Amino acid sequence: MRKKSSKNIVLLHGWGANAKKLEPLAVELTKKKWKVLVPQLPGFDAEEPGEDWGLKEYDQFVQIAARKAFGKGNYFLFGHSFGGRIAIKLAGLGPKNIEGIVLCATGGLSRGNPVKRGAFFILAKTGKTLLGLPGVAHFWQTALYKLAREHDYEKATPRMKNIFKKVVAENLRPKVKKIRLPVLILWGRKDRMTPISDAYYIKNTLPKAKLSVFENDGHKLPYDKPKEVAENIETWAKNLQ
Repeated sequence: MRKKSSKNIVLLHGWGANAKKLEPLAVELTKKKWKVLVPQLPGFDAEEPGEDWGLKEYDQFVQIAARKAFGKGNYFLFGHSFGGRIAIKLAGLGPKNIEGIVLCATGGLSRGNPVKRGAFFILAKTGKTLLGLPGVAHFWQTALYKLAREHDYEKATPRMKNIFKKVVAENLRPKVKKIRLPVLILWGRKDRMTPISDAYYIKNTLPKAKLSVFENDGHKLPYDKPKEVAENIETWAKNLQ
């Protein structure tokens, strides 16, 4: 019989968000007797890193924060969008104190439309010099960032732009195959940022994973439906015992 699961959980938000966005979910989990940590990630709530971080450095930060919060105790890891990237990368390393991961509208799995992606990286590399006059450049940069759906890059500081490029360049599909932990997948069918096909990719790659699809929700699922998301996490974790 599997030992009783811990009720410690780390919640990781998406790019462009902050810890406060996950407070409603943290409240719902706390009602269910979970001990919740929502770390303030460097470059978002906390001061920017002093160098160009990638997922590896964010993983290390999360592990240290979890150790401070839970000591040597085990914990679950919830990641939304960018936070899901961190969770996949970390879970692939097989840390012994993580009991399972919850992947919600996770990024880093589909490579997206190649034309849109190409437009983004051209803009990221060449900037205003490609587009002529500064005023005109700003107009077209804004339009093309929207086309490529890279709004977060447009709004970022120079340091965070470098981090963003480093993060989105990493294909996490090979890392999914290395996950040996229990996995809960939560996705909105109407998600336009991370397509539902990514959820099915995780499920097909990890057949034992539990998939819950929210038919009428999109990318902001954990922010819009914190109670329902908490209920899914609670039920899944109980069934792991």
